Amino acid sequence: MAKAKRWYNPEASSTLHLVGPPDPDLYETMSSTRWKHPRVMPGVLESLVYPLADGPGLGLLVFLPPVLWMLTLPIFDLIAVMSPLDKGDWRLGLLVIPVMTPMMFSLAMTLGYALLYLGHVLVSSSFGDNDHPRWPEWHPSDIAEGVGRWFWAGLFGLAIGGAPVALYLVRRRPPFELMDWLVLAELGVIGGGYAVTALAAALLHENIIAANPITVIAAIARIGWGFLKPSIAAGVAAATFGMGIWVLLYDMPSMRMEALGLWIFWVVVLYQAMVVMRMMGLTYHAHALELHWFRRRPRWVGSNRPGRLYLNS
Repeated sequence: MAKAKRWYNPEASSTLHLVGPPDPDLYETMSSTRWKHPRVMPGVLESLVYPLADGPGLGLLVFLPPVLWMLTLPIFDLIAVMSPLDKGDWRLGLLVIPVMTPMMFSLAMTLGYALLYLGHVLVSSSFGDNDHPRWPEWHPSDIAEGVGRWFWAGLFGLAIGGAPVALYLVRRRPPFELMDWLVLAELGVIGGGYAVTALAAALLHENIIAANPITVIAAIARIGWGFLKPSIAAGVAAATFGMGIWVLLYDMPSMRMEALGLWIFWVVVLYQAMVVMRMMGLTYHAHALELHWFRRRPRWVGSNRPGRLYLNS
């Protein structure tokens, strides 16, 4: 008969070995390379790859454009038929708009959800997280609050950042020469950078008043030339958005081309928005010691999401 195994060992105390704490330098190195981005300015290539590097961002580009396409295609077709710039048939619009109100509400909620996730990307990048944030839950109150935060911050940013572009367009009428386009490009970059900095200030402070010119201009002065990268990204994204809407409304040769172009339009818009939020967040992360905007994760953002869908290492 086999002897029963006993777990009690009276000599266990003499064989017990205490393991010291890990090397802090090694721990810091592993932590920074795996979970945190170093406090340096973001690279262009890493920012361009970011939306495709993990599941949540790629999922946003796959699942959200079809929904936005179905909700916006009738609206774009209606605007193209009405031709508002040429004072077209407004009676058709007054007849159809009440019927399209539920669709417009669904579109506002879907766009609000996308903006809420983009805000999470900005905050996550501001903490230096290399992994994508988790998708926020679908709560109408949270979405409405996020839309309001984006609206007021965007209003502050565009009112001041877009004012030079508007004034230049008032003074200079088309057709434009090469020098006019260069001036507009420079003003667009400056205005786009100001607007995205105002948005970051409002989101990270959890207060729309933080988008005031004093806070934003002081932050730009402290960031210095690092302000250039997110400014160029924001300017290119804004120009792409405006040109895409114009082409879809007035320069599409057929309905099939418009339908395909609208799908591509939403993919490009969401992709560029994630790139801009990533660049702005990492720019703050690189200059966090100079700015001191916040010390804890904002309350409207959930916990971070450790690990990646593709590779949890």
